[in-house]
Amino acid sequence: MPSELEKIIEDTSALKQLQEEKEDVSCLPTLELEEIPKEIQSVKTSASSPIVPAACYQQATSDIFYFLAVAGSGLLSKQRLPLVPFFCHAFSKVGTSVHDYVEMAQLIDAYTGGIGLSCDARTGFDDSGACLPLVAFGGKCLVRNQDKMFEIIEDLLCKFDFSDLDRLKSLFLEYRSGLESMIVQNGHRLAMTLASRNFSISNALSESWNGIHQLKTIKEITDNLTEDTLKSISEKLSEISRILFTKNNLKIALIGEDHAISAASSPIATLQNGLGKEPKFLKSTHGFGPPEIDVFDAIPREGWSTSSAVSFVAAAFKVVRLEHEDAPVLSVISKILRSMYLHREIREKGGAYGGFAIYNPENGVFHFGSYRDPHIVSTLKVYDGARDFIRSGTYSNEDVKEAILQVCSEIDKPDPPGPAARKAFFRKIVSLSDEMRERFKEKLLSITRRQVMNVAEKYFTDMDDRQAVAVISSEDRLKSANRELTNNPLKLFRI
Repeated sequence: MPSELEKIIEDTSALKQLQEEKEDVSCLPTLELEEIPKEIQSVKTSASSPIVPAACYQQATSDIFYFLAVAGSGLLSKQRLPLVPFFCHAFSKVGTSVHDYVEMAQLIDAYTGGIGLSCDARTGFDDSGACLPLVAFGGKCLVRNQDKMFEIIEDLLCKFDFSDLDRLKSLFLEYRSGLESMIVQNGHRLAMTLASRNFSISNALSESWNGIHQLKTIKEITDNLTEDTLKSISEKLSEISRILFTKNNLKIALIGEDHAISAASSPIATLQNGLGKEPKFLKSTHGFGPPEIDVFDAIPREGWSTSSAVSFVAAAFKVVRLEHEDAPVLSVISKILRSMYLHREIREKGGAYGGFAIYNPENGVFHFGSYRDPHIVSTLKVYDGARDFIRSGTYSNEDVKEAILQVCSEIDKPDPPGPAARKAFFRKIVSLSDEMRERFKEKLLSITRRQVMNVAEKYFTDMDDRQAVAVISSEDRLKSANRELTNNPLKLFRI
């Protein structure tokens, strides 16, 4: 009916006007920068006995004991590296030469709060800025079960066994299913890692381990899971274990109350005596160095098709890392763009579930991203507009202050004693000192609107040959987008 149509037109006009209005946030409570402490939260290692070859963190953990061992995977061959994430997934679930996987699961459930592995491609904060390819083995338990947990850990690290091919096949299919469901659940992160993968060795390895190329690797393996294939992979997984779990390639941390750490000295010595020696063919005694991996020079501009009714649109470009004087300002710019521009343009107007601006000070990369987005081309135009917005200075001193507070809330977010010490141990491995963190926060608290505009002029112009783009969407949507992007189309791939 005409009256209903007129009502829709009026409502649409009113909505558009509302979206364009600037919200009055002056009535909301806020902090002043003078109220923010300049100090950073720090967890120091405790004085430990020379007979405990580990970093010890005495923490009030309420009778919970944490064990953490980090291995470098930089000595693994180019062919073995893509298997590391599945190795981590399967390691505590496949059984050992002493206990099959059922018995091992029962022991872990009975005596611990969980034991498992994870892998992460980090970048050192020292002058080299080298890639640190890490595999972390972690476990926690009640202090009364400490000896039992060490027995389980020694069993896993020293008596690993990947010979149960039926179990291995089941774990592969389980792992593939998890990766496939990850596409829609975490598509914006996958698109971001795709876009930035050629910026450094760490970015390339992170995408290979945690991105779309990990799914492609596992798909190729599971599409042909013959007995011969499984035997070959079983041997490769055993080789990965022999290279990772050697005495010189493990950095260990113990976290808990003093009596629990002291009681761990004998089990730690037994564990280290049981570890194998590094294979003779290795060039070094440890793997805390860059791995052998291909990194290409091309700046990606890609579309990756999958069965999705929505899109995940990402753009990325290189900036500077944490030690640079512009790093705190870039962190503030990311908050201004997300709250003042991207949320309105991508979520409120565009109908996506979310729009992001993320600055990674470890790798020196700035990302734009959208989540469950009905658009592709218009979102890429929004990213172009974001650069214009941040250079224009159409934000107030109060807006800059609120962005600084957002960054501070992430820095000062409290952690329980155990996880806080775990973070401190990883900071030690990647050479991120408390002095660096303090300098960053001190500069952060003194940022002005003029600094924001000056830094925006340095990094948010002339993007044509610097900005990488990756989009995850359906094939039809990608082809439709390319019909509009005739001057600079996306190169299309299939997931």
